[in-house]
Amino acid sequence: MEDHEILLAELQGIRERAAGLLRAKLDAVAQQVREAAARTVGELDLVLPPDPEVLFPVAPFGERIAALTAPVVVVGPELELLRALDAGRAQSEVLQEFLSRLEPWCGPRGIVVFREGKVAGWSGAGFGEGDPVRTWQAELGSSAILTRVAEGAPILLAGDKDAVLRSWLPAEERAVLLVPMSLRGKVVGCVVAVLKDAAGAFTVQLLTYLVGLLLETLAVRPHVPTPALRDAEPGPATAEAPVAPPAAVEEAEEEVQEATPGGVVEPVAAQPAPPPAQGARVEEVAPRAQIPPAEEVAPAPAPPVVAAPERTVEEQRRHDEARRFARLLVSEIRLYNEQAVQDGKVSRDIYQRLKDDIDRSREMYEQRVPVEIRSTTNYFFEELVRTLADGDPDALGL
Repeated sequence: MEDHEILLAELQGIRERAAGLLRAKLDAVAQQVREAAARTVGELDLVLPPDPEVLFPVAPFGERIAALTAPVVVVGPELELLRALDAGRAQSEVLQEFLSRLEPWCGPRGIVVFREGKVAGWSGAGFGEGDPVRTWQAELGSSAILTRVAEGAPILLAGDKDAVLRSWLPAEERAVLLVPMSLRGKVVGCVVAVLKDAAGAFTVQLLTYLVGLLLETLAVRPHVPTPALRDAEPGPATAEAPVAPPAAVEEAEEEVQEATPGGVVEPVAAQPAPPPAQGARVEEVAPRAQIPPAEEVAPAPAPPVVAAPERTVEEQRRHDEARRFARLLVSEIRLYNEQAVQDGKVSRDIYQRLKDDIDRSREMYEQRVPVEIRSTTNYFFEELVRTLADGDPDALGL
């Protein structure tokens, strides 16, 4: 073997011995590290529990944190619901629509009216078959709950806590809400509703308040829907505002004046009419022409047809207001006397049953509507026939 080969072999042997020695020392150190780590982990297990939830329980906070970070949803009546209520042109139409629209928040529900120490059902909804509200009545003083509501306080109670209401409300474990209904600052009745959920109480109270405002403003809301409830239109391309013509400004001022307390049309002082004689027929409320027998009528040429003078825009507006005011007065009569109206239609003596209410409303109509309109129209009588007698003049019994 050559000298250089011997030298190379010796160097390789030295390298292998050094590498083996280094590996042995590294293995020894690694073993020591593993043993130290095992001892440390064992010591930590003595201090820390295996389940961190035991030391720091955070699970109960999950739902609470989710509730805090959930988006806020404002629940209120939709625009379509408000339009439906706004579309009613008589008190009965608004109230029936109101009862129908309470369905998402209420089960059985009804409207009752307070009058002369009594409480009587007006109409109900959500009872399945039949309407037990219409035929129900009681003494107001027989129920402490209803007495308190008549004083103006909303009441939330269990369904079986009032014996008077229990006579027509179904047995329910859910809460019952009673909300006063006001007209012209006076509590005239209330809504009685079985709530599907306690959160619905707010919506029922809000809608009851809104319906009261709608009833009070029926005569001064000629447009359907009310402008505020119409769909929003896209704005103009330019920001220039059109200048309103003088006529439009005057019309807007007139509408503002009409909305103020002062009536639908200009009041005219009416001279008190003398009371009718005993047993006399009230011809002023319901004039009825006497038709002579056909054989006594001599043929005569037909009179020339004279076209009625066309009304101006202002005259038509005043006639429309008078017609709406008559509808409001007669609707209010029916609202408080539904059972008397139904009985009167059967016995065909509505006027005799409701004489005081009809005469009082007719007097209000004559005081509010100018004589030039009353002399050529009979809107109040037309509303008596349409609203109270369902289109049958004979049912009035005049």
